[in-house]
Amino acid sequence: MRGCLRLFIAAFLTDAALYLAFAALPFRAIELGAGPARLGILPTLYAAAYMASASWGGRLSDRVPRLTLARGGSVVFILGCLGIAAAPGLTVLFAALPVLGVALGFFWSPLQAALSDRAAGNLSRAVSAFNVSWSLGKGSGLLVGGLLTEALQPQPALLFAGVPVLIALAVLPRNRPGSGEMVGTVRAGEGADRPESNPGVTFLRLAWVTNAIAFGLGSTMNVHAPKFLLAQSAGPSAFGVVIGSVFFAQTATFALLHSHRPGRGTLYSAYALGAVALTLFLLAPNLVLQWVAALPLGIALGLAYQASIHASLDRATGRGRAAGLHETILGGGSSSLPLAGGVLATLTASLAAPFWLGIGVLVAGFTLTAGLLARRRGDPPGAEQSGGFR
Repeated sequence: MRGCLRLFIAAFLTDAALYLAFAALPFRAIELGAGPARLGILPTLYAAAYMASASWGGRLSDRVPRLTLARGGSVVFILGCLGIAAAPGLTVLFAALPVLGVALGFFWSPLQAALSDRAAGNLSRAVSAFNVSWSLGKGSGLLVGGLLTEALQPQPALLFAGVPVLIALAVLPRNRPGSGEMVGTVRAGEGADRPESNPGVTFLRLAWVTNAIAFGLGSTMNVHAPKFLLAQSAGPSAFGVVIGSVFFAQTATFALLHSHRPGRGTLYSAYALGAVALTLFLLAPNLVLQWVAALPLGIALGLAYQASIHASLDRATGRGRAAGLHETILGGGSSSLPLAGGVLATLTASLAAPFWLGIGVLVAGFTLTAGLLARRRGDPPGAEQSGGFR
């Protein structure tokens, strides 16, 4: 765990930088003449680039030094922030935004794999601390980014977003010769010494799906809750309370999971809590109950992410590839579910439609998960180890 401290700090600083940039980005686009349709393109441009590079970066980190890739991604991120800040028009801004996605795809997947390399027998504790780190960075970046954008205008705020990454570059440890993090294929026999070793392939894939759905619901809340609340005579402050509560509950859940090894119950709980949260949010007669609904949603996000990243890293080999797929599938859920919800809301003229869609997806995901895991109960121990990553 002591060897992971610098990775935790780098995770905090990098997510703080990303969400500082995201806080300023829409205002920069508006300065350049973006309307609602073009503003809606922004997250898609980032997500598409991130999904592609996260998978590629993870696979590559199983062949070359992981933290070298992470450093390269940090440098590219700084260049992307400079490009967005200096963009003379929307065309250049749209071209520069995917650079951030590419950069962080080559940062997060290798960094997560390096975390597993260093965690040894303390993977659950290391993953918990890692999740708390980036989650706190996200909240800090949004807060500081909003304040800087209002005080200094979007361009200086975007330039400032590169500063935390510069610090992260200095903080990231050097690759240690002879260690598992130099190349992703761990030395023969090392996996046998890990008290936590490869989870079943079925559980791993279901954890990825659960996490994608959970973060799709989080994005749905972020994108579609404002109009839903405005229709109920609640303003931006009410939205801030709800989203802030989701973030707080998620971070607290990460902290409480420091000694928890995810299992079937983790996935079932994430689905159940997510369904309860969205149902309560839709039917709540006042803001207080809507705030209460945000808490189980945050817990569901925390449980789902912990299960996905833990199952991805809990292996002797192929950690980079698994971490890359974890991030790629998460990005797919985060971008597709809000988009589908928006289309459904347009077709039905119902602001509640995205949330009812989310509940339906949760029920389908729970049913699929329960069915597939029930089929595996009769398998002999280690039956799933013949598949997966090598």
